[in-house]
Amino acid sequence: MTTPLQRPIAKRYSDVPPPLGEVVAEYRIAPGDAIAYPVTAGQYVQLIDVAGSQCSDFLAFGGQGYGDPLDATVTRTLTGLAVPQAGLPSKVFSQAMQPLVEVVQDTCGRHDSFLLACTARYYEDAGYPGHPSCSDNFNRVLAPYGIAPRPGWPALNFFYNTSVDGQGAIGFAEPLSRPGDYVLLLAHQDVLCASSACPDDIDPANGWHPTPIHVRIYAAGQTFARAIGRRVAADFPLRLTQDSAFTPCIRQLTDDLTEYNGFWVPGSFAHQGDQAEYWALRQRAALMDLSALRKFEVRGADAFALLQHAFSRNLEKIAPGQGAYGCLLNPHGGIVDDGIVLCFSPTRYRYVGNCDTDGAWLHKVAQEKGWTVAIETVDLHNLALQGPLARNLLQTLVPEVANLGYFQFIEAQVEHLPLLISRTGYTGELGYELFVSPQHGATLWKMLMAAGQPWGMLPLGMKALDRARIEAGLLARGHEFDDLTSPYQAGIGWAVALKKPDLIGRAALEAIRRRPPRLAVGLVLTGPEVAAHGQPVFAAGEQWRVGQITSATFSPILNASIAMAQVVPEYAEPGTSVEVGLLDGLKRRVLATVGPLATFDPTKNRVRA
Repeated sequence: MTTPLQRPIAKRYSDVPPPLGEVVAEYRIAPGDAIAYPVTAGQYVQLIDVAGSQCSDFLAFGGQGYGDPLDATVTRTLTGLAVPQAGLPSKVFSQAMQPLVEVVQDTCGRHDSFLLACTARYYEDAGYPGHPSCSDNFNRVLAPYGIAPRPGWPALNFFYNTSVDGQGAIGFAEPLSRPGDYVLLLAHQDVLCASSACPDDIDPANGWHPTPIHVRIYAAGQTFARAIGRRVAADFPLRLTQDSAFTPCIRQLTDDLTEYNGFWVPGSFAHQGDQAEYWALRQRAALMDLSALRKFEVRGADAFALLQHAFSRNLEKIAPGQGAYGCLLNPHGGIVDDGIVLCFSPTRYRYVGNCDTDGAWLHKVAQEKGWTVAIETVDLHNLALQGPLARNLLQTLVPEVANLGYFQFIEAQVEHLPLLISRTGYTGELGYELFVSPQHGATLWKMLMAAGQPWGMLPLGMKALDRARIEAGLLARGHEFDDLTSPYQAGIGWAVALKKPDLIGRAALEAIRRRPPRLAVGLVLTGPEVAAHGQPVFAAGEQWRVGQITSATFSPILNASIAMAQVVPEYAEPGTSVEVGLLDGLKRRVLATVGPLATFDPTKNRVRA
């Protein structure tokens, strides 16, 4: 049986990341082998894929005499997820519905809980009798603990890259894990764990070549931040979920945090809920954390030339102290990202968008053109103060905002805190965004929460924010657009200055403008049922599809189910009747009426107030 290795292990094995904290035991699982190891409550288990593309099946047993094993079906039922993930739905449960371990960190994000650990029968059926299997290896290492053997062990199969298609077929491919990727688990009770380095070498499950798994046990009493690892591009480093400058304050008000664009953001707040937050936004004022936006400083002699080339708006019309909404474009007329450009001077701008890759794209374009320009990430976090009373509220702290026009910004001091305040937002309401250095984030949050109390202001989470932005017809990356979607299809063709002679993708955009494949519209559905992203839109009474839903919600202020959709031009005329295919698109269709993309306040009177 494999035994614990002696520390210091980092000097012996240079092929694993450095320890996260105090290590009490380490194990190296050879390719095709398995181990069993006890873990006490409060300790942490780190499962490391040493070389990448290697599955590691995981078992855990709790209760008296280790008689209460991990149950993936119970876990899926209680968490509502195919596999637990870091955050609120993170626990792995036993057959008795007791938490055994909890996912604290995960740098891969693709695992399996549906299939058995590989079995002798699987290899026999494939023509490889006698091939080693994870289930047989588990039987061998669990026998000394008195655990009866099974022909196949239900497990959490870490790094196993499986998927279920629309017809219910389960497929698998080479794991997405890279060298050093890991899962960090926290033990909720004394458990017996078993882990494997899967021996499968007859298919892509381990990249055709099994490699080792490394296990570290960390001492109890330590604290590791919850985090999900994301890679936004092949050549970008791993990014772990982080708190914003405001998250420590937000955690005092809610445990409902979810990962969004690399940050922990609140879904809703305790003792109020998303409905109360929504009505605070529409009737009074609301405060939300939008720090997940990316900010890039664009400086230099050719800063104007770069953004005039890569950004859709005509920056000749944007004076210092003003901003403009638009999108970065690619050569085939697709949207790289949407965002806002703020002008400080002809040689200094700031781009606020969604993606880490935005800066890399601007840098690439500048290099290709030979332009003198520096593009730097700006470490500022931002709050949005939105709602019909937002101006009155903010004036109590910053009197200068009284005359701040739509898409204008100022730099101000609030009780010695340096801020940039822009008249922008993502809600369809009068509002402002306040950008601050992270070191001052908690102070700004507390200041605004105190100032907002007499006005009935509430903090607002992502659930209410998403409802508001759909009502206002505002785009979300991955829903309304990707890099194959043109501004004319996404509904922001008005933000494209086609007369600019050097606009990226101009020829493609001119062709698309004449005949876009689809147009963005708003829909009001009959009845209360809410549609979902990707559901089909049909011609009324016909079998053929004319588009699909991109986002949907129930609008409290309209008392109606609404959606954003993209439909072929022939069905984009306001007043046209279409049908939304709910469920499978066949069993139930709901009549809907085409209207403007913004079903609420389409003339933007409130946001421009």
